[in-house]
Amino acid sequence: MTASGPLGEYLAHRTRLIADAAPGLPAARSLASLTDEAIRACVQEASQAVRIPFALLALGGYGAGRLLPHSDIDLLIISRGTSAELDPLIRSVLYPLWDAGLTVGHQVRSPKAQIAALGEDMRNATGFLTARPLAGDISLAERVMTEAFTRMRRDARSLRAAILGRDRPGSPYMLEPDLKDGAGGQRDIDELVWHAALSADRPTDTTEPLWHARLLSADEAERVDASLETLTAARWILHAANGRGTNLLTLDDADLPGLDADAVQRALANTHHTLLAVRERLNRHRPQRAERFSLADLRALASGGSSALADAEIAAHTGALDAAVPGFAPLMTLRRPALSHRFTVGAHSLRAVQEAAAELDNPATGDLEPALRDATLVAALTHDIGKRESSAGHAARGAVAAQRSALALGLDTQAAAIVRTLVAEHLTLSDLAAHADPSDEDAVLEAAARLGEERIVALLFALTVADMRATGPDVWTAWRAALVADLASRLESALSPDIDGAGIVQAAEATRAGAIRAAASAGASRTVLAFLEQAPLRYLARRSAADVLRDARLVQSIAGPGAPGRFGIGVRGGPAEGTWLVDVVTRDRPGLFATVSGTFALTGIDVLAAEAFTARNGVALDTFAVTSATRAAIDTNVLSRFERMLGGALTDRIDLEVRLAERRLHYPTRSITAETRVEIGPRTSFSTRVRVRTDDRMGLLHDLARVIDAFGLDIRRATITTLAGVADDTFEVTDAEGGAPQPEMLCDHLVRGLEAAARE
Repeated sequence: MTASGPLGEYLAHRTRLIADAAPGLPAARSLASLTDEAIRACVQEASQAVRIPFALLALGGYGAGRLLPHSDIDLLIISRGTSAELDPLIRSVLYPLWDAGLTVGHQVRSPKAQIAALGEDMRNATGFLTARPLAGDISLAERVMTEAFTRMRRDARSLRAAILGRDRPGSPYMLEPDLKDGAGGQRDIDELVWHAALSADRPTDTTEPLWHARLLSADEAERVDASLETLTAARWILHAANGRGTNLLTLDDADLPGLDADAVQRALANTHHTLLAVRERLNRHRPQRAERFSLADLRALASGGSSALADAEIAAHTGALDAAVPGFAPLMTLRRPALSHRFTVGAHSLRAVQEAAAELDNPATGDLEPALRDATLVAALTHDIGKRESSAGHAARGAVAAQRSALALGLDTQAAAIVRTLVAEHLTLSDLAAHADPSDEDAVLEAAARLGEERIVALLFALTVADMRATGPDVWTAWRAALVADLASRLESALSPDIDGAGIVQAAEATRAGAIRAAASAGASRTVLAFLEQAPLRYLARRSAADVLRDARLVQSIAGPGAPGRFGIGVRGGPAEGTWLVDVVTRDRPGLFATVSGTFALTGIDVLAAEAFTARNGVALDTFAVTSATRAAIDTNVLSRFERMLGGALTDRIDLEVRLAERRLHYPTRSITAETRVEIGPRTSFSTRVRVRTDDRMGLLHDLARVIDAFGLDIRRATITTLAGVADDTFEVTDAEGGAPQPEMLCDHLVRGLEAAARE
């Protein structure tokens, strides 16, 4: 068969259909019909060379009369002939299709072998449940189909058990779902059709027999039909856009023209829950479910594991939560994609309840009043209800509604008020830890004032942990846990009765006094004592007395006249496993932060956070929290290499920019995926914030710091956050006089400079 023959015409028509047809079920049926004609033409061409009876059947999705641009074309040849006798048929039908680049699955079996195969593998049986004769001896095909269903009727119990036990990975509420094999996807619709075929005792491509068997309501059947149309359209678009049979709806693919991701999410949920209902009816299981979600149901969800989560998803889907949390059902399919989020808003919230319960059960939390535990669980359930609107400010927007829901669930007014506070502040700990200075007295005291009570801090910490863990596996890292725990501890100090709101000030002065006492008893020098006496509260609040005394001795090590580039290094364990705190002491100079951070990058070390402090005598003490950027752990060899390179960089014996450029050559060329954003402000009494979000790469922190230095600014603190390959770095900067520059003075040239550095 040549390109100008029937197959050539088919391929040309196929290309036009894929390009021009509106994605959906009619297009899939048209493609299947077009393929039928081509295959029959191929069979007709081979008929004179094939001297034995045979029947050609379509199986699976093709058998059901649906084909997508890159779906498999599953065929079954039934014949008692030998392979040599069937060879002309294979060559005339299969070879041309393969040569055209189509994916054709085929099986050649005798009638007896086909009947036997149905009991050997569930896939053989399920593929045959939508079989239809395509060409050849139709009477032979019908006889085999009759015998096949006689066999499957006899084995119906075991076959149904195998179908009910098949793998259904993922969740219909995932933001990146598998539209074919995942929960709620095409394979779930296929299962409903399989059950329909077994009920009707004949092949079928619809769920109608389930309706006649009273296993499916008319409304459910209508929703399944609508879901099939939606999923078929989405999969058609994915196939056409990606040039292959992909079925994973990524966040990027969700924005493809014509693809309605919100409708897809609803279709997945409808299919998933309809299948669960049909499975229960097949098993003659009628669970008793409350029509109204109660506090007892919330507690059951909190402690019940995966089965309780599944029950809660059913309750949410059916609207049982809406009496207490109005509008929760739509949240189950509401997409609010953000960095590292894996689930829809409602599904995320249900998972947050379980994560909050796990954190509250942590022995470190201590004994908790039942009312406070319930308040935290309600807050976890309702913390994102403000996302019904897509604009910013969902925490504040949802707080009042969360309080009403708490009252509806039976909490008293005091506990409901705590729910309102928790929901309003549920982003506070994570945002402050990532983008603010936890030692900034103003920031901490402002947050403490909003919380009002020391006991709420532990609840807020549990809610923060729950929110992050429920978001995705790469969000609640050991480093972020350490940052959030540190901030929570400072909030508790600020709210403790004995400190009475001035916790940071008093804690800092206590640290100073302890360090001075230890220094005096050890006969410390005047240089050490002067450092301790002059150290600012902001610096002292982040360190113990022992830390401050050690830093003072580092400062002493470079005091007095000495060669340019003289420096000292102190290393100690960091707050999380695999992290280190590296103190670098040297004479302050322009670009010092950029030089040190560039040396870290050159040595294969990632900076997680940094704080810069300059004493009155011009000595800089910069503290970096670091971890390895490679698989190799940070050991004495790595630190020695860092020390040698830093000495060379500080004395200009090595050209840091050249060495970094050479090292970047060993890294693959990056593809830009994240939009670069630079934000200036707000301005506090201590500094002005500069935030940069862009794709991460080797040496990025150094390049950003170099730009900041070029504008005459000093970096007092940096918080470095990287998630899923995206850097989100926050710098607290001061001007040459140590004051906080006005944001409007920085917005123009600094923003352009940072954007240019981020894109290098």
